[in-house]
Formats: sequence, structure tokens, C-alpha cells
Amino acid sequence: MPKSQGKTRDLFLGGNTGNGFFSFYGQLVTEETEHLYILKGGPGTGKSTFIKQAGEEIRRLGLPVEFIHCSSDNDSLDGVVFPTLGIAMIDGTAPHTVDPRYPGAVDEILNLGAFWNKKKLKTMKKTILELTHTGSLCFSKAYAYLKGAAAIYRDWSRANQRLTGDARWRAPAAEIEKEIGRRAGEYRRDRNPIKKGGFRRLFASAITPEGPVHHLESIFQDADLLYLLEGPPGYGQESIINSLLRTAGEKKLTVEVFHCALCPEKIDHLWFPEIKVGVIGSTPPHRYPAAQNTRRLNLEPPAVTGSSSRTRELAGDNGKVRPVLTGLMEKAVAWLRQAKTVHDELEDCYRPYMDFQALDVFKEKILAEILSSVKGR
Repeated sequence: MPKSQGKTRDLFLGGNTGNGFFSFYGQLVTEETEHLYILKGGPGTGKSTFIKQAGEEIRRLGLPVEFIHCSSDNDSLDGVVFPTLGIAMIDGTAPHTVDPRYPGAVDEILNLGAFWNKKKLKTMKKTILELTHTGSLCFSKAYAYLKGAAAIYRDWSRANQRLTGDARWRAPAAEIEKEIGRRAGEYRRDRNPIKKGGFRRLFASAITPEGPVHHLESIFQDADLLYLLEGPPGYGQESIINSLLRTAGEKKLTVEVFHCALCPEKIDHLWFPEIKVGVIGSTPPHRYPAAQNTRRLNLEPPAVTGSSSRTRELAGDNGKVRPVLTGLMEKAVAWLRQAKTVHDELEDCYRPYMDFQALDVFKEKILAEILSSVKGR
């Protein structure tokens, strides 16, 4: 009887934000990591294809796989993680450049550039330089608009915080903390009580050439309980999440911390894998559908809708803030789309001069190494 395929989770380690490109790739290696393959090479050299092939091979063996998606190309992968093996493979090229931290002991560079024809690529030098320069300008334009959108979003959030104060979020925070504490106690009674816990920082969503994209359903697929924090920015979501992070530290729970795709210093969601509880900031563009395992907490006070026009304006409730944010985001996405078009043209420069037959032989060797670690389990 064939083995069922392993579960997959989809997430991001980097993104196009109001602070420019923001990366958590440097945090991928932990003490539990046995091996990290770092792929180097130009556009069109087969990095994403290699990553996908490796992931599918392990998935077919029934093991869990985490796919790291590219925020600048919806159809591309930047990495794959095999949690039960302690092995990962990532694209270590710009803008998420990764170099070995523990060469040989953990990290290994795989140079896919070894399989291109250098002489023929030299004939494409002028085109490659022009396209690279144009792509950089496109990203600069996109980040300028995202910076403006982030500034408006932060101001909107601060205004709402001043209007509502602390009272609105304290009761929901206490409710969630109590439930997390109860489940953590049960978990500790059944398992090793001295586990240290710890944080893992990621993105659940990204601003891409196709607009905002999220993978919330994939990330929280194993949840027994989800809390949905609903309401515009600044109505207590950040305060609740910060309070829960303190609770997680006290209870020594492992937490996956998902940062905001626009303002990366802000945290949108939390996942507690040991007790299978998630907390989601369920607001556009990452609204999560309510289901049987979800508890919706509406944080928006009723007073805002019945207050003065000035108060509603400060709270962004008069229809002025959202259109401005939407317009800036649309312009940023348009420039990201232009950048992707340029990147596709760059791939066309490299692809004809790759020896993919030789590369396939090399990939088979690496895949055999990874598969040998499965047999040794």
C-alpha cells in the first residue's frame, strides 16, 4: 500500500515591505539544523525548480515539508525546509543573500553557475547589465510607494490607539492567556517539562506582483483553536499579541511569530504548535474565514461609528484612509509587476546557456544525499 504524502506548509521568509526588502533568511539555521544547502547562481539557472523537486521527493515519502515562497514571483520558490530531517535548501542570492555561517559543519554552497557557458554569457553582458539596472529601479519605485503606505498605516494605527485606550483589549487578552495557560499545563504534564520554547520569525503574507498574498489556511491547518482578532489597525491587536508573547515566554512555549508584510516591525499572527492554538489578525488583506474551531473577537468599539465626524476621520472611519492606502499599494504592486517582467527577461538571457543535462546529474547526486538521511532515520 503506497505511503500517504506528507503535509505541506506554505510561508515566506522575506518580503517587499515599507522598509524595503526585509528578510528572516538569516534565522533559518538553528541548533537543530543538520544541513543547509545554499544555492547560488543567476536568474534562470534552475534554483526554484531544484527546490521544488527536492520538496516533492521528500513529500512523496510521507514526511512534512515547508515551502518558502518568493515574494517577488508568485510562481517561484526561495526555499524548502524538512523539519523532521533538520535539512533545508534555500536560494542564497540577492536580495536575500545568505552565506555560510558554519561552513562544512552545517552549511554547503551549491554553485549552479558552474553549469553555464561563461563565454556565451559574456556576449550578453550589455543586456544583462541594463536589465539588472532597470530591475533595481523598479524595486526602488515600488519601495517608495510602500514606504508611503506604511507611514499612513502606522499613523492610522496610532490614532486608533489614542482614541480607544487599553480597556478594549484587556478582556480578550485575558481570555486567550487563560486558555493558553490551561493548554500549556496539560501539554507539560504529558511531555518533557523542561523544554525551553523559543520564537521563530516568519511572514504569513507578502506584497507580490499579483498583489497581497497570504497562506494562512496552510499555516494554521493543524489548529484545534483559532482566535480571530477583527477590527481596523490600532484597536488592540498588537497589545494582545505582545501580551501573549510574554505569556509564551513564561510558559516556555514554542511560538511561530508572523510579521506584517507592510510594516515588518509589527506582528500580525501567532502559532503555538505544541498546543495547536493560533491567533490571527483577521483584517484585510489577510482575512481568515470563521469556522467551527475559530473564536471571533471584534475589537472595534461601537462608539466610533456614532461619534463626531472629526473622531471618525481620526479613526479612518470616514472612507478617506483606505482609498489612499489602496492607491499607494496598487502603484507599488504595478512596479513589482514591472520588476518581475524584467527578471523574466534576465532569466531568458541565462537559460539558453545552461547545461541542464549536466545540472540534472548534479541534482540527482544531492537528492540522493538528502534521501539517504531519510533512510538513516
